Amino acid sequence: MEITAKLQNKDIDGANIFGVHMEGPYFAVEYKGAQNEKYIKPAGIEELEEYLSVKEGLVKLFSISPHTQENLEAIKYLSDRGVVASVGHSNATYEAVIKAVDYGLSHATHTFNAMKGFTHREPGVVGAVFNSDNIMAEIIFDKVHVHPEAVRTLIKIKGVDKVVCVTDAMSATGLAEGKYKLGELDVNVKDGQARLVSNNALAGSVLRMDVAFKNLIDLGYSITDTFKMTSTNAAKEFKLNSGLIKENKDADLVVLDKDYNVCMTIVKGRVKYTK
Repeated sequence: MEITAKLQNKDIDGANIFGVHMEGPYFAVEYKGAQNEKYIKPAGIEELEEYLSVKEGLVKLFSISPHTQENLEAIKYLSDRGVVASVGHSNATYEAVIKAVDYGLSHATHTFNAMKGFTHREPGVVGAVFNSDNIMAEIIFDKVHVHPEAVRTLIKIKGVDKVVCVTDAMSATGLAEGKYKLGELDVNVKDGQARLVSNNALAGSVLRMDVAFKNLIDLGYSITDTFKMTSTNAAKEFKLNSGLIKENKDADLVVLDKDYNVCMTIVKGRVKYTK
C-alpha cells in the first residue's frame, strides 16, 4: 500500500490511481472465491486504523461480509471516515445486509458472484442488493461471471443509476493466454477466462471496459445509459471530478468510433492514445 500511496493521483504516462479497493480480508470462507483462505478473518478496528493510516484518502472502497457484529462495527468505522463500505464474499442473511446498510454499507462488490444468492425463502445478499435503494450494485459483464439475462434483471430492478460496470481485471488483462499469479495463487488464463489452477474457480477477469460497454449495447441499452453504467455512476459515487463533459470537470475522455471501438483517450486534457 505504501507504494500505491506514493503513486496516487500522479499522471504516469496517462495512468492514474485515484485510490485503493481493499477486497478483504474480512470475508466468509465459504464464499472466498479466489481469495486466499489463510488470510480470511474477523474484522478488527485496530487493523483498520493501520490500513487507513498509510495515507489519508488512499482507501476508497472496502469489501467486507456483514455476517458478524465485528464486521458490522467495521462497516460503521469505515463509513464514518468516508470509505465506501461494500458487501462482498459474503454468506450474510438478507436481514444482516439490510442491518449493515444502517451501519453505512452502500455498495455491492461484483453482484451475484461470491455472495449468498436469492431464493424465495432466504433472499440472501442478492435480495438485499435488489431491495435496498442505498446500495450501488457492481456487475462484471464479461458474459462469463454473470449470464446476460441476469445482468438485465439486475438493471431492471436497480435502475441504470444504481449499477456500476466493473472489470475486476487481474494482471493478465491484455496479455497472452498462459500462467499468471493472483497474489500467491496460480492462475490459468484461457478462452478469455482467468481461473485458479487449484480448483478452477474464477480468479478475477481479463475483461476490458470497452468490451463491457459493447456487451451492454448488445443487450439493448442506449448509449446514454451505457455511459452511466460504465463511467458516470462510479464517478459520482466516488466524488471524482470527471464522468461528465462539462466546464470545470477533468477532461478524462475516451473517444469511440461508430462500432464502439476505442480510437482515442484523453487524460487531463492531453491526448495519450490514438488508434
